[in-house]
Amino acid sequence: MNRVAKTTLAAAGLLLFLSGCETTNSIPYKASTTNVISIQQSLQSQGKTVNIGSITLAPGVDESLMCRMNGPVKVAPGKSLAQYIKEAFQEELFLAQVYKSNAPATINGRLEAISFSSVSPASWNITMQVSSNYSPGYTVSVKYPFATSWTAYSACRNVADAFGPAVQELLKQAVTHSQFPLLAGS
Repeated sequence: MNRVAKTTLAAAGLLLFLSGCETTNSIPYKASTTNVISIQQSLQSQGKTVNIGSITLAPGVDESLMCRMNGPVKVAPGKSLAQYIKEAFQEELFLAQVYKSNAPATINGRLEAISFSSVSPASWNITMQVSSNYSPGYTVSVKYPFATSWTAYSACRNVADAFGPAVQELLKQAVTHSQFPLLAGS
């Protein structure tokens, strides 16, 4: 094989290696102290308990989110966006000491929209309908801004890292809503 062919083959191999997709995972969810306190003030003080039913995607909502040409953004290995949000909600209710798996009130959520932008101004945009077997509920929405980067890898890493705080803010909107206590019954 001549020198030009070897150089071309090596360059093509390097380009293929550098252009491969990368999956970007987020950091584990950490409950918000502010949210836990809000839940305690609205439900625990009344002796109410709740459980979480299902968190689903509205028709047409895609959770296979690609970041630039870098690859998919996975919120947690092996979990969907809906599972991540459900477990985050459960964690906050549990820490507030109002979560019981056999509680009479079941809170459900439906993700009406979920998207992000990794270019300036970067943000997660999430809208969720919250309801229960006691209340038709309400809709909460968050546009959570975060820093971005010029490089695809760093920008997509920022997307993944900002998902947890965006969910904290979404749940804050849900648990501080004036109708939140109605989800647990009258």
